[in-house]
Amino acid sequence: MSIVARARKHTIIGNSAAGLSAIKAIRKSGDSRPIVLISAEKCPAYSPVLTTYYIGNQVQRSKLFLVDERFYSKHGVATIFGRSVEAVDPGHRQIHLDDGSRLDYDNLLIASGASARTLDNVTPAASKYVSTLRTIADADKIKAVSESAEKVVVTGAGLVSLQTIKAILTSKIGITLISGSEQVLSQQMDRESALIIQAKLAAQGIDILFGRDVSQVYEKGGRAQVVTSYGETLPADLVVVGKGVQPNVQMVRHTSIKANLGILVDERMRTSVEDVYAAGDAAEGNNEITGETEVIATWFNACAQGEIAGLNMAGRPARRLGQFRENVTTLMDVVVASMGASKPDYGQYQELRHVDLKQGASRKLYLAGSRIVGALLVGNAHDAGVIRHCIANKIDISPWKDRIAAAPLDFGKILGGQNPNWPSLGN
Repeated sequence: MSIVARARKHTIIGNSAAGLSAIKAIRKSGDSRPIVLISAEKCPAYSPVLTTYYIGNQVQRSKLFLVDERFYSKHGVATIFGRSVEAVDPGHRQIHLDDGSRLDYDNLLIASGASARTLDNVTPAASKYVSTLRTIADADKIKAVSESAEKVVVTGAGLVSLQTIKAILTSKIGITLISGSEQVLSQQMDRESALIIQAKLAAQGIDILFGRDVSQVYEKGGRAQVVTSYGETLPADLVVVGKGVQPNVQMVRHTSIKANLGILVDERMRTSVEDVYAAGDAAEGNNEITGETEVIATWFNACAQGEIAGLNMAGRPARRLGQFRENVTTLMDVVVASMGASKPDYGQYQELRHVDLKQGASRKLYLAGSRIVGALLVGNAHDAGVIRHCIANKIDISPWKDRIAAAPLDFGKILGGQNPNWPSLGN
């Protein structure tokens, strides 16, 4: 009697940027082995980046979805939707689901993303007024409540909070922003650059309370009552919590899969355990500029890491090189681009700067020798792609060093074949 070997299968935990990119890479490589995808949510993949546009009625709900059911069938993916992973058991090559079932795996990719941090001092009665913004369910809640809200309190002054403020901002809503630091966007930029964004918020009538935390949220009079660490009490029909995210790596804690804040990976997205990979917001890899490991929680990075993981799972060796933080967004009609070491310690790198607060523009570039290692562009960032190219390719910018901060590079001519030493600048 002959024995037919079971085909090894790929198992993916997570149904967003990294997971989708891995699926595409596996199939593009020619690998036809079965793929099983597990997702805690009960729907096809969608873009969390677009949720604020949905809240602000700029994008229809149906447009949030990146794929539909046909994507999974086309790529030969068996989906397990609506099930959370409780634990990964690398010793037995098993995954434990929240319904008590267990699933065997051969190759495993953990692309479980991250969850929004919440407030731990909200009374049960007040919870209906409080929401984070990470999932499509969160967006549905914020959209529904904000349409009739008169008072909104936003806690945390990071990117998600400011994008949410822009989405819900109308003349009939009074918004108060509570910031634990003494500036907005303290993780993205320095205080001087933050003044540009703060001026825009103030012009829209946003009240900002700096240096405060939320001590308690309770219900009274049909509203939430937000108590600050200064003792102020703010009534609110909606409380939006923007306190950052936490990588979803609890399923590997107390296992042989090594993790710090995120699951530690090498350049091929391999973890410390054979045949187990990680990518996206759950993965912690090397930052080429700082030389340290960190979670780089951006959509671009998740897509890139997912592709590398998928190729390696399919037996096609590939490496993620040139990894560093990068983000380009628009806040209160101001374009903000941060890349690499965009907020370095003073004295660590040479700073090239051009700041005009009256015009709402700030350009700061950070150099190690003659190469750019970071940039923070506020209000004048249309050459962000050029700057990123310089960082990623370690280009010697000596010819433009005296003018690059004040005026964007006209780099297209250089890339098009002209003398790379010509300092060509745009208007």
